[in-house]
Amino acid sequence: MTGQLFVTGMLRSGTTLLQTLLTNHPQLFVAYQPFHQLYVDVKRMFLEEQGWNRLLPLGDGMDSSSDEPDRFAAWLRSRTFDADELRLLISRAATGKGGGAADFSAPPLPAPLGFFGLSTHLHASLATRFSRDDAGQVGSKEVLCEEYLPAMTSEGIHCLLIVRDPRAVIASANHGRYRAQVGDRYPLLMLVRLWRKSARAWLAMAGTDNATVVRYEDLVARPDAVLEAVASALSIASFPDQLLHSPLRDHRGAPWKGNSSFGDKINVDAASDGAWMTKLSTAEARFIEACAKTEMEALGYAPEVPPRRIAISEFTENVVGVRPGYLEHYALGPANREIELARWDAGAGDGPASP
Repeated sequence: MTGQLFVTGMLRSGTTLLQTLLTNHPQLFVAYQPFHQLYVDVKRMFLEEQGWNRLLPLGDGMDSSSDEPDRFAAWLRSRTFDADELRLLISRAATGKGGGAADFSAPPLPAPLGFFGLSTHLHASLATRFSRDDAGQVGSKEVLCEEYLPAMTSEGIHCLLIVRDPRAVIASANHGRYRAQVGDRYPLLMLVRLWRKSARAWLAMAGTDNATVVRYEDLVARPDAVLEAVASALSIASFPDQLLHSPLRDHRGAPWKGNSSFGDKINVDAASDGAWMTKLSTAEARFIEACAKTEMEALGYAPEVPPRRIAISEFTENVVGVRPGYLEHYALGPANREIELARWDAGAGDGPASP
């Protein structure tokens, strides 16, 4: 029986690099964001059935009740979709961001069917489409889907979660090629909260069954060692010796040019790892460090200069070019600033309350 894989993490964290390395292993087929809309639509269905309205179905974890993760995991295991729901989900699955399966159509499925049966069918059909039926494990990578991990791992799906220094993540999201592709910038607070969600998931998943956690910095600094650990976790042969010394290919078999905001890459390359130092202002970097202090320390990203409360209380964001729709929820006005300051004062900052 073919095994199932899933790769996720915060956007700009190295999810594409990890997915590409995996799909270049002869025993694996891992597609690039083929069905992102499926994860958005299914999460939205869950929220609507709970009577909850969210700006982003794949949210930042700040507006969820304490029992929501368990409720969502239980819902994913028990909820089945009727024929009309299946048709809608399948027709929309490949229409979201990424375009990894833009021209893909899956054959109809018998109803009722649950989420895991649907996702397994979609991934198997995609592997067949790209003549990768020989792969022993198939799946995809989709960003911002950390809330799916508990249910997936409990269903025997091996999940890989990658995390990266939040300063590098935010610099990559708001500058360079990604900024040009998206067309505008994200509010800093939005990116900080999405990163904290991912970091908390990384810490929670570390050491659990069917889960492998990776730091981007370790992957680019010691790719051989990290990939050997991944191969062991997946119970597959070691990655080919020449993999890290040859141009990579995407899941379609075409030459891979990387997904960096700061230049083409044909393989693992740490050249852009410190780009945030020239892309972020000092005030922006200090704000990120203060808001994410606890998680950064836990993940090995503690800054050389200890964060200070004043980095939150006195920070003014440059919102030129920031997407207006996101600013409605994530502008650093009095309410959001107070939330972050209260978090610091309650000990999330793990430092003194005074500047």
